[in-house]
Amino acid sequence: MTVALRDRLARVAAARAVLRTAEQSAGVGQPAPVVSVPRAVAPAATGPGWNVRERRYPIAALGLEIVGRSDPDPLTLAHLGLRGEAPRRWEDILFLDTETTGLSGGTGTYVFMLGTARLAGGDVVFRQHVLSDLGAERRFVAAIHEEMGAFRACASYNGKSFDLPILRTRVVLALRAELSVDESHLDLLHPARRLWKDRFGSATLRQIEASVLDEPRTDDIPGALIPERYFSYLRTRDELLLEPVRRHNAQDVISLVRIADRVAGAVLLARAGRAPDHAPAALALARIFEREGEVEAAFCCYESAYVDGDPVTRVRASLSFARALERRGDPDRAISLLETLLALGAGAPGWRRQAEARLRRLLRARWRRDLRPAS
Repeated sequence: MTVALRDRLARVAAARAVLRTAEQSAGVGQPAPVVSVPRAVAPAATGPGWNVRERRYPIAALGLEIVGRSDPDPLTLAHLGLRGEAPRRWEDILFLDTETTGLSGGTGTYVFMLGTARLAGGDVVFRQHVLSDLGAERRFVAAIHEEMGAFRACASYNGKSFDLPILRTRVVLALRAELSVDESHLDLLHPARRLWKDRFGSATLRQIEASVLDEPRTDDIPGALIPERYFSYLRTRDELLLEPVRRHNAQDVISLVRIADRVAGAVLLARAGRAPDHAPAALALARIFEREGEVEAAFCCYESAYVDGDPVTRVRASLSFARALERRGDPDRAISLLETLLALGAGAPGWRRQAEARLRRLLRARWRRDLRPAS
C-alpha cells in the first residue's frame, strides 16, 4: 500500500470518527426516548459557552390521543394539576425538565441543561439547551428566558418544588427578571399520584413510565450521578460524557407529554361514563370532578369507587357517594349504603360519627316525606 493511499484511508477513518461523534452528540443513531426515529434532528442555536439542539417527533408516533389533537378545556387542565390561568391551546404549554449541578437547590446550584417540548404543526418539538461553560451562564439563562417567555403555562413533574424554583433563582441572579410561566403551571406529579400511586406503589417518573407508558428505562444514568458527570465533562470537554445525561433528559421531557395525554384520556373516558377500573383512581377523579362542578362525571366515579373498591376504599368513598345519591333524588339508596357499612362495623370512630349524623339526617328527611299527605 502506498504512502498516499494510507494517508487517504487515514483521513477517511478520521472523518468517519468525527461524523460518528457528531451524530452521537445530536442523538442520531441513539435509541430515542420513546420512538425509534424523530422527524428531524438539528442544531437549533448556539452561542459562546452554550448550545441548543432540536428534534421533532410526530404526534402519532408518540401515541398521543388528546394532547395536540384539539384545544384543552379548563376542566381537563384542572385534572392535570393546573394552578393559575388556563391556557387555551396545547401550543401555549411548555413541557420542561432541568438537569442541575446539585440536587438540593439554592443559589449555588446551576441549571446546565434544560429540556423543553412544545406542540407545533402536528409535532412535539423537543429542544435541549446545554451550558458548556459556566462563565456563559448569563447568556444561557437569557436564551432560555426568552424561549420560555413565549408560553402562557409550563408543565413539569414535581417542578413546582424543584425545577421552577431553581430556574427562578438563576433568572433573578443573572437577569434580575421573572419567569413568565411561573403563575400557570401543570405539575403532573399530582395527577399521577392520584391515578396510579395506589396501584403501582410509587409515582416516580420511572415507575409511571414502566407501568403506565410501558416504556421502562433499561440503560439510564441515575439522577444522583448527573452533577458529577457534568463536572467531569467541564474538566475533560469529552462530549460523550454528556450523552447519557442528554438521553435521560430527553426521555423525561417526552414522558411528560405522554403522561399528560394519559391523564387527559382518563378524564374524558370518565366523562363518557367509563370510570377507571381501579377504585382509588376513580375516587381521586370523582373528588376533582365534584370540586369543578361536573356532577355527572363525579357520580359515575364515586359509584365505581364504591362498587369496585376494597373495604377501605368503600369507606373513603361512602359519605361522598351518599351525598351524590341524595342530590340525584335517591336518598333511600344512600340510607341503605350507610346502614350496611355501620352494621358491618366499618370505618374509624371519626368516620362512624359522620356517617351516623348523615344517616340520622336522611332518616328524618324520609320520615317527614312519608308524613306528607298524598296529593
